[in-house]
Amino acid sequence: MALVADADSFVGLDLSDALRTVGYRVLGPFATTREALAGLGQDDPTLAVIDIALRDSSSIALAEELRRRRVLFLIHSGQQQDKSHLVAFQGAPWLIKPASASDVLALCDELSLSGLAPAGDEQATFSPVVERAGSVSNPFVRKLEGFAALSEADRAVLEQISANARIVPPQTSLVHEGDRPDGVLLVMEGFAGRLKHRANGHRQIMAYLVPGDTGDLDVALLSRMDHTITTLSACKVVRIAPETVAALVQHHPQIARALRMTTLVDEATLREWLMNVGCRSAVERIAHLFCELLVRLGAVGLAQGNSYELPITQLDIADTTGLSNVHVNRSLQELRRQGLIELGGRRLTILNLQRLRTLAEFKANYLHLGDRSAA
Repeated sequence: MALVADADSFVGLDLSDALRTVGYRVLGPFATTREALAGLGQDDPTLAVIDIALRDSSSIALAEELRRRRVLFLIHSGQQQDKSHLVAFQGAPWLIKPASASDVLALCDELSLSGLAPAGDEQATFSPVVERAGSVSNPFVRKLEGFAALSEADRAVLEQISANARIVPPQTSLVHEGDRPDGVLLVMEGFAGRLKHRANGHRQIMAYLVPGDTGDLDVALLSRMDHTITTLSACKVVRIAPETVAALVQHHPQIARALRMTTLVDEATLREWLMNVGCRSAVERIAHLFCELLVRLGAVGLAQGNSYELPITQLDIADTTGLSNVHVNRSLQELRRQGLIELGGRRLTILNLQRLRTLAEFKANYLHLGDRSAA
């Protein structure tokens, strides 16, 4: 969720519309600091776009509150950046009005991917995109290590292959149905979806690609793609050449074993999703999905306890579970009412995991993660 605060109502509305178009939920727009602070008391944004001078006052108080909440923010202002702004706005990215919507969106996506808020002291620095180093935090390495014992050489080659990821905005098709395959997609940050579209525009999401996940490894055998892969949130993506995949399989047997396991798990997960849509109630479908994501993200170090970032929209959940948007909303409210989940901004917290698993009849055996699936 993105908070928008701008003294110019038209600019605020334009920014809000642009953010919604690419998949963000928007809090605001607010024209005054007072309104923006009140909005913060109602919801938890993950980033903010703020003007320096709002209608009632400077946005210093708003910036300080955003820092306190560890909310990422960028400045969109007609004022030039100077030393008078160092204390309140130090380290925040700065765009001079009138910045194009594409520039604002690109910076928002970088902020979403960074996961870092300005620290609030005079020595604080802000890095919009942070590259993680080392196999411990590399989700691709962590995922494959769960399926096979990797050597240092194996880890090194995986680190090399997964480097130089490119940033892709939300709702961007990475490959279209009917395209000629030109490599295997690897998601390093964010959520992407494997999906099919109907002629009337409706879609069915058949798989989530979360950090560490790849597209079909044998895609080079196809002459044309039979499905679309689209980013559901801002993502960092690597495209691995078919010859690189072939070399991995030939020269690194443990990596080859792990990659074969990922394909088997993808197939098993698809079977479970078919069971979900065909046999479970609306509330059970969503509960099952939430339990699965906790296990999958936890396996690559991206869950904290029973909580994780869920950077997808309610509509994405609807298109995943075969439900209407309204039905998803009601089901989420029911899960909240039962005290099972808390969903604020882009973070899901499971408040009673055992009850949620029981409700969903969730068994993680199809993910083949062994001890890593224990919750």
